[in-house]
Amino acid sequence: MGIFSGVLLASDYDGTLSAGKAGIPERVRKAVAYFISEGGAFTVSTGRTYMGFHAYEPGLINAPAMLANGGMIYDYATDTVVALEGIDREAVDELRLIRDAFPSVSIEMYAHRETFCLNVHDKAHRHFTSQDIPYQTISDPAEARGPWAKIMLGGEPEEIGRVQEFMKENCPNLGFVPTTGGYLEVLKPGMNKGTLLQILAKKLGIKPEDTYAAGDGYNDVDMLRIASAAFVPENGDEFAKACATYVTCSNEEGCIADAIEILGKIYAEKA
Repeated sequence: MGIFSGVLLASDYDGTLSAGKAGIPERVRKAVAYFISEGGAFTVSTGRTYMGFHAYEPGLINAPAMLANGGMIYDYATDTVVALEGIDREAVDELRLIRDAFPSVSIEMYAHRETFCLNVHDKAHRHFTSQDIPYQTISDPAEARGPWAKIMLGGEPEEIGRVQEFMKENCPNLGFVPTTGGYLEVLKPGMNKGTLLQILAKKLGIKPEDTYAAGDGYNDVDMLRIASAAFVPENGDEFAKACATYVTCSNEEGCIADAIEILGKIYAEKA
C-alpha cells in the first residue's frame, strides 16, 4: 500500500503531459514512475483516437486510456475496449443532412480499428496522414462500420460555425465540442472527457474525491470541472484556467510533475 493507493490522475496528452516534439519531459517521467510505484493509477485523456494515439508506454500509463475526447476507454495492457460510448446508426440520417447541406465539409468517422471519410479534401487527408491513420473513402454514412467513438467535421472556420448552428436545429442524436483549426468534434450527446472520467473511476473502484485531472484546453473543461482537483499548465488557455484548482508550470517544464508533487503533499497530510 503506497501513499497514492486508490488515487486516479488523468492527464490530457498534447499540451499537458507532452511537450510537443520534445516529448514527455524527464522530470515528468520520474514523477509518474514515483506516483505509480506508490500505488497511483495514471492515465491519459486525449482527443486522439485509438488509430491516432501512438504514445502508449506500459511504464508510463498503468490505467486504461480515455480516447476520442470522451468516446472510448481502452486498456492497452489487455488489448480490450473497456467502454465505447459512441455514435451508431441512429445518427446516419443526420450525417446525411450535414453531408448534403455542407458538401465542402469533411466528415471523418472513427470506429475502433477503422476510419472512414466523406467529402475528403486536402485538409482531411493531411489530418489523417499527420497521425498515421489509414482511412477509407465513402459516399454515404451507412457505408461506415460503427459504432464510431467520435466523428470530426472539417472545413473553413466560418463554415464550421454555420455547421454548429445547423446541428443545434437538426441533429439531436449528435453532440459536439468546438476545437481549433476549423474542426468540430462530434460525440454521443452527453459524452465528454468528464463523463468518461467518471465511468473509468467507477470501473476502477476509485472514489470521486480521489479522482484528479490535468488539462490545458477547452475540450478538457468538463473533465477539470468534475475532478476533485484540477491542474492546468500556466500556458493553458483561458477556459481551462478558469477551472483550475492549481495552475502549474508549463507543459514544457513539467506540469504533471508539479501536479504529483502537490498530490504528494495532500496525501501526506491525510496519512
